[in-house]
Amino acid sequence: MRRGTDGTGLRRSAAGLVALILAVAAMVIGNGSARAAQAQPAGRASAATVDLSRWMGDMHGYLDNQPLNRIAMPGSHDSGSWSIPADPGLCTSGWSYNVASLDPRLAASISRSQSGSLTDQLNEGARYLDLRLCFEGGQWRTFHGAPMGGPFFDDASGEAASVKRWIDEHPSEVVIISVSAAAPAGADATEPLIRLRNLFGSRVATRTELSPTSTYGDFLKAGKNVVLVDSSAAVDQPWAWHADSISDRGSYPAGDPSWWEILKAFFSGSPPQQIYDQTLSLNKAALARDPGADAGRFFVLSSIVQPDLQIPQLFLIRLLSPFFPASVRDNYLMYLANGLNPQLVTKLRTEWRAPELAGHMNIVAIDDLGHRPQGDLQRAVIDINTLPGRTV
Repeated sequence: MRRGTDGTGLRRSAAGLVALILAVAAMVIGNGSARAAQAQPAGRASAATVDLSRWMGDMHGYLDNQPLNRIAMPGSHDSGSWSIPADPGLCTSGWSYNVASLDPRLAASISRSQSGSLTDQLNEGARYLDLRLCFEGGQWRTFHGAPMGGPFFDDASGEAASVKRWIDEHPSEVVIISVSAAAPAGADATEPLIRLRNLFGSRVATRTELSPTSTYGDFLKAGKNVVLVDSSAAVDQPWAWHADSISDRGSYPAGDPSWWEILKAFFSGSPPQQIYDQTLSLNKAALARDPGADAGRFFVLSSIVQPDLQIPQLFLIRLLSPFFPASVRDNYLMYLANGLNPQLVTKLRTEWRAPELAGHMNIVAIDDLGHRPQGDLQRAVIDINTLPGRTV
């Protein structure tokens, strides 16, 4: 009897000891978790996991005291070109109309630089939109060079209203929209910018009250989360920010190749890596350059492809179209961009994180912004904001 009682007592003692150990362990783990939670202050979400549709608001702790022109943010190049069809209509006042009219399908293939709508691009982290509009056939349409996409202000299918809804629903996200207009003689080139200003209303920032060097917090306190840049220099109003408020600091891979260069590229195959190397070299030089007078402007790092020397290769691809997938034949610029973008990710995560380069990072303009695994390119840009020395 005694033996049984002693055994029961021992079991109870052991059970009590185990319960005590578990309780203590829970307290330790709980306190550790609390400390871990406290280690990540509010408004300092991780760039690796942040919701790209609201990354500015979720990371405000890094951004509140940062000038807007020193916040590293993804942008989309030729943002409205996503809707250019394979056989497009052409903007007669577009700068490349004469060339594009020789082969509109080829022109479309090197004009479409995005695959998602404007709201898709905003949801994928873009806070800079390069919006180009052409007045053709009595309405404003998106375009690039000459090939045109969809109508922009149309009530049924236009994107202007959907962008307005996005802006209203995301008051913590400051979006810079650079607007350029192409219109025939006699058309009102000021119309698209004025319509956008009326659409966004009080959310539009004025350059007399705010500037590129105003902080993210300043914009939010003022209730302004749209900057309209008049790239065509058509409107003289305080809400129309001057075209010279933006600089690419020499990073745009502009080129006007001679026929000899084009022929040489045709016979050599002009390996795309040469084009990628040009972009990456210009990008690095722009990041390393002291901004000087550009310190008070937005800085758009043009991390994009210059396809001019690739036109002969695209022409050959179109002649041999049965042997090439549509992703190459009909979307050649994005095909090239998708070779460049992984290399941009690598640079942003390694070499360009150096203080002398990362310190100058602002807008990074990207082709085919949305087609990266888990938004790794956008996240690599956003993560620059978390580096030591960039936060106040």
